[in-house]
Amino acid sequence: MQWIKVKIDTNKPGIEVVSQIFEDCGILSLEIEDNVEFLQVLEQTRSQWDFVEDELYREKSKACTVAAYLTDDENGKSTLKLIESKISQTRQNNANEYGTLDIFTATLDEEDWAESWKKYFVPIPVGENILICPAWEDVPDEYKSRVVFKIDPGMSFGTGTHETTRLCAAALEKYVDATTAVLDLGCGSGILSIIALLLGADNAVAVDIDENSARIARENAALNDIAQESYQVHAGDLLKNKTLMATLQEKQYDLVLMNIISDVIIPLLPVVKELLSNRGVCVLSGIIGKYLQDVEDACEANGFEIVKHTSENDWQCVVVKL
Repeated sequence: MQWIKVKIDTNKPGIEVVSQIFEDCGILSLEIEDNVEFLQVLEQTRSQWDFVEDELYREKSKACTVAAYLTDDENGKSTLKLIESKISQTRQNNANEYGTLDIFTATLDEEDWAESWKKYFVPIPVGENILICPAWEDVPDEYKSRVVFKIDPGMSFGTGTHETTRLCAAALEKYVDATTAVLDLGCGSGILSIIALLLGADNAVAVDIDENSARIARENAALNDIAQESYQVHAGDLLKNKTLMATLQEKQYDLVLMNIISDVIIPLLPVVKELLSNRGVCVLSGIIGKYLQDVEDACEANGFEIVKHTSENDWQCVVVKL
C-alpha cells in the first residue's frame, strides 16, 4: 500500500492548532516534532557558530512539525485538499502567529516508512518499570528487569518517543493491579493500554476514531502476546456512535487513559465521568502548557479532583479522580 505523508511546519503554539485541523479532517494519528532536541544540541556547541549559523538558530528555534499519513487514493487526496484549505484559512486569519504553516507532501510505501523508523528508534526506559523496545531490538541487559513492551511502529502516532506518551505511561503504572479494568480513548498504536495489561491489569478496551490505528493496536497486542479475551479494540467516534457508547457502558473502568489534544479531552470528560468506577482515576495527556488551565477548569466543572500533575518540555499530564 502507498501512503501520502503530509507534514506541516509550525511553531510551539501552532502544534495544537495544526493537530486540531488534522482532527477536524478525521485524523488523530499524528507525528509531532518540536524544537527541544534541536535547540539542546545547538546550545552545547554555540561557541563554534558563526553568523550564518545564528540565522539558522533563529529560524529553527521556531520550527515544529505535525505530520500525518493519508492513503494514496481518492479518499486520501480529498482529505489532503481539505487540510490544505483549512491551513490556508488559518494562515490568512492569523498572519504568522503559528509559524509558516508550509505544507510538504511525499508518497511512500508502507514498507519504506517502516524501515526508515528502524534507523532512529531504540529501546526507551519509561517510568520506574517499563521499557518500550522496537520489535527488532534485543532488550539491553540493564533493562531486563523491566516490563517490556515490544512495538513495530506502523503508521500511527504513539511509539513512546514523544513526551506525552512517556508522561502517560509513567503515570499509569502507579494505578495498575490485577483487578484493574482499563479504557484507552484515542489509543493510537495501543501502546498505553497494552502496557497496562503487561503491568498486570485484568482487561483493557481501546478506542480510536481511526480504523488504521485500531488495526495497528491489535497487531501490537498480538506482538506482545496479549490474550484476545483481555483486549478489545474499537474504531469509531465515541461522541457520535451510539452503538459504540452502549458497548462501553456495559462496564465501568478503573483506569481511563486519554493521550489526545485538549480540544478532544474536554468534550469527552462527561463521558469519562459516566464510565469511571468509584475507585477509578483518569490520566490526561497531550496537553500544551497554555491550555492546561482550560483542561483543569473543565475537570473541575465535571466534578473531577486533580490528584497529580507532571510535565515535560511544556507538555502536561494530569491525573484526576471523582
